[in-house]
Parts: sequence; C-alpha cells; structure tokens
Amino acid sequence: MSEEVQFPVSVTFEDGTKEQYADAADLEMNLEDFDSASSPDCHVLDASGREVHLEVRLLSLKRLTLKGKS
Repeated sequence: MSEEVQFPVSVTFEDGTKEQYADAADLEMNLEDFDSASSPDCHVLDASGREVHLEVRLLSLKRLTLKGKS
C-alpha cells in the first residue's frame, strides 16, 4: 500500500459534520486554519481509511501525512 495520503481526504468535525476534500488546493481553499493534532475530537481519514495528520495555516497546507509517519 502506498505511503502517500490518498485523496479524497475526509474530515469529521467536532459537531459530527463531515466534509470531503478532493485535493490539496481544495483543503487550502476551504480550511483557513485547522490542525488535527490540536483538535482531538476531529477525525481525518484518507481515501483508504487511514488516519491523517492535517495542518492548514492561513490558507496554506503545512502538513498532510499519515499518522505515525514523518
């Protein structure tokens, strides 16, 4: 299995709503400021159902990695 994050990426927010993002540009356009590490009640999964660490700051993707990978 690939070690890369597979799109689409889905984010389940604290209130239970779920959004799906087609690519990195979609993440940057729609998540202004988000860090899955500081949002423990949010869940981020890639298309293969693997947990993802996602960080977007000021509309710029800073980190998109599989959890447990650098």
